[in-house]
Amino acid sequence: DRSLAHQALVLNGAVFADRPPAAPVSKIVSSNQHNISSCSYGATWRLLRRNLTSEILHPSRVGSYTNARRWVLEILFDRFRKNRGEEPIVVVDHLHYAMFALLVLMCFGDKLDEKQIKQVEYVQRRQLLGFTRFNILNLWPKFTKLILRKRWEEFFQMRREQHDVLLPLIRARRKIVEERKKRSSEEDNNKEYVQSYVDTLLDVELPDEKRKLNEDEIVSLCSEFLNAGTDTTATALMYGVGK
Repeated sequence: DRSLAHQALVLNGAVFADRPPAAPVSKIVSSNQHNISSCSYGATWRLLRRNLTSEILHPSRVGSYTNARRWVLEILFDRFRKNRGEEPIVVVDHLHYAMFALLVLMCFGDKLDEKQIKQVEYVQRRQLLGFTRFNILNLWPKFTKLILRKRWEEFFQMRREQHDVLLPLIRARRKIVEERKKRSSEEDNNKEYVQSYVDTLLDVELPDEKRKLNEDEIVSLCSEFLNAGTDTTATALMYGVGK
């Protein structure tokens, strides 16, 4: 009844707001629950969530990506023009790619070429679609590491490939940020420079652990950012086109 709901959701809301310990596979993918969607309720979760909402998703920040949206819109039109008079256009595929290109730019701060975007998309899509395949590894991990050794190796290889693609982008952005900090404000008048998600993560200091995020945790947070915004937005746009 309403009094029970009030006790659970209001009086004891913090207790029910927490998340259970991550399963072995999810623990690796989330860097021991150091991302927004799996982090335990508390100071670290609030910090990561606030960083995303205030530094990237706030209306003032979204406005700074105007040129990026124009660039992505041009990519979308080019893809439509290339298919003119040929096979029927699968609109959702082009919307998905365009949205992913925008999120990659917002995440890493650079306009990557199509080959690089496809590489990032491949490792992200592979991880997203592989969860069902690797869920069985969560059942008695000590046992599955013996009888499903090859599947565990496949899972670790998938994670390594993700690091191989995302880490160079993160390190390149770190170098740009460090060089920018060395310059004086008078010298740095680059109007094309837009703050990326990686920029904000480099400055985050975990309150409970009194340290900055390591590279593995930044990879997990970037992966979460890319996965969370691509399919949802592309599907919403596709629905709008259908309407």
